[in-house]
Amino acid sequence: MEDHSASNIDIETTEPTTKKGLTRRQVAVGAAWAAPVVALAVATPFAAASVVFDSPTAYVTGTLTATGTSATARSATYSGGSMTYNSAGVSGQDSGNLTLTVYNTKPTIWTTTISTAAYVSAGWTLVSANITTQTYVFAHTAVTNGAVVTMPSVVWNAPKGSTKPVLGIDLESDNDDVSALGLSLS
Repeated sequence: MEDHSASNIDIETTEPTTKKGLTRRQVAVGAAWAAPVVALAVATPFAAASVVFDSPTAYVTGTLTATGTSATARSATYSGGSMTYNSAGVSGQDSGNLTLTVYNTKPTIWTTTISTAAYVSAGWTLVSANITTQTYVFAHTAVTNGAVVTMPSVVWNAPKGSTKPVLGIDLESDNDDVSALGLSLS
């Protein structure tokens, strides 16, 4: 049996192994830079399981991805999301009535594609939809601890030469004891 302890290795006479080709890391780094894509995972359910809430919180989960630059057409997509409520162990504490706002700060350049019918089908009530400002407001009645309410996809698009906006989904609660977290991309 060979002894591989640190005291038995001759560092000066050990020759490094030479490999040809690319390492898995080099391939992964190259692939990451091959396409201009930004992905932001926002409080995904797996990650949310490890988050410790000190106060009752309603929060948006899902993925917000963006592609393109001013030299190309741009696109951003929110998908795979939901609103989740965690009472942080406060017995009987509901979320309060919730207001969800989908917005775009450059509506003359960027277009917003949203299925208000899909949000209504998921339990949200459409409060207002302003096509000019591309602002969509939905409401949801109070939910209890652990509730998860589906949030359908939203897509924003802009032509080549566009400047970047702030795109987002804002969440608010009318209960002063409940924090609410949305997400945005700028």
